[in-house]
Amino acid sequence: MSMAEEVRDIKIMQLKDNCITIKKDMKIFIIGNSLFSRARSFLINRGQRVKIINDTIHGQFSISGVQEDLLQTPEINKLSHIKQLGLAHLVFPGAHHTRFEHSLGVSHVAGMMADSLNLDDQEKLTVQVSAMLHDVGHGPFSHTLEHILHEQGGLDHMSITEGIILGEYDILREEEKSKNLRVRIPDILESNDLDPKEVADLIRGPNAGGTERSLLSWTEGKEDFVDIDNTLAHLVHGPVDCDQIDYLLRDSHFTGVKHGVIDHRRLISSMTRKGGDIAIKEGGITALEGMLMARGLMYSAVYFHRVTRVTEVMLSSAVERSLDTLPESLDMQRYVDSEVWGALNAANDYSRDIVRRFKYRKLMKVCVSLRRQDLTQDQVTRLIEMSQNSSKRHIFEDDIANRAGLLPGYVLIDMPSAKLLLSEPRMSQVDIKIVGDDGKTRWLREHTPIAEALRNRQVSQAAVYVMTLSSHKKIVSELIKRHLLV
Repeated sequence: MSMAEEVRDIKIMQLKDNCITIKKDMKIFIIGNSLFSRARSFLINRGQRVKIINDTIHGQFSISGVQEDLLQTPEINKLSHIKQLGLAHLVFPGAHHTRFEHSLGVSHVAGMMADSLNLDDQEKLTVQVSAMLHDVGHGPFSHTLEHILHEQGGLDHMSITEGIILGEYDILREEEKSKNLRVRIPDILESNDLDPKEVADLIRGPNAGGTERSLLSWTEGKEDFVDIDNTLAHLVHGPVDCDQIDYLLRDSHFTGVKHGVIDHRRLISSMTRKGGDIAIKEGGITALEGMLMARGLMYSAVYFHRVTRVTEVMLSSAVERSLDTLPESLDMQRYVDSEVWGALNAANDYSRDIVRRFKYRKLMKVCVSLRRQDLTQDQVTRLIEMSQNSSKRHIFEDDIANRAGLLPGYVLIDMPSAKLLLSEPRMSQVDIKIVGDDGKTRWLREHTPIAEALRNRQVSQAAVYVMTLSSHKKIVSELIKRHLLV
């Protein structure tokens, strides 16, 4: 039998380590070594576009069909100019990776999870496409400036992502639009029998605000009788999803912080579908515990590292204090990292100085760090008001700066916990179903105390940071004690 006859009806499943895994007549075959190049060439010649991705984290894998079409869009390619961790490279020198490779990695992990759960081809494709598109709404510097978008327009990057997928938001600025018609993402999806609304809903996830569903309506050892199956949605956005698995592995690698190294293959192979949701077999509990621990530790060690917070607050202050000369927040989402630097460099003297300080790493220093137990309820209330209203925060910051003999903008206040609520609502989601060796379904907390410990764990030990120029740390510290801690 000729090679053409052998592969006429095959479906590519994945490519890794110079081997193509294919599916034909419900059977799995591996093509490797000398047949690898011939098989790939044949698939290309028969009209099936195959893009080979050489990824730092997951090795070599392939994308084709609708995913290859999406790879050509400006929405996906824009992500290669948005750093995954914003300004974290000023703390962790290797952290220059972008949302682009993360999105490809998430799609690959989604495929692995789909295979483990024995999803059908359409379900698998839907999950992989949703995973690939999950970050297309991110603006410059990822989560760093998201609170400004939220305060100015009441939106987050997920709202922008939804708008892009449904064709309601165009990332191209007027001067960037070509006279040649381009194929929009919803058109690509529909031409491949995918529903844009379903894809957007999977990315948003059920109860994406961070609350668990039906926790009180479920009893030990019984199926959770539900009208809606949340399996696919929780694969993309849930307590254990493809996004978290990839960003933990990827961020750990590029920052050099090993807390994020997890046994993702064991975790994925332990997944099962139970009662309209994802569950983990009892044998995978240690891998699950490892992932949840890794998530908490990476937030403490990397994402909410004290100096990382300094860089993010400095950038946010530069943008907030330049809003009268910068585009509106929705338009700013169309920018990439370098364009924000250019805009700030031209905005005013203050924002120009902040850019210069980033360029030569002349950062502000934390002069006051306070824990929750150090604050009275009145002080906490005041800080919450400032975290929700940048104008009130600026008034207080500038009053302290003036008393210290500094120009406005050189005393900054940060409330890390307020940022956490916007950037990672899944942190409190540790209620995961475990299918025991006895066949009964229980919550993770019934197997291990780690679940509740992580729910109650403080990502940042500090409730508030105050930062200023290194030359004024002492006087600003004294002024904060006098005017905030009263």
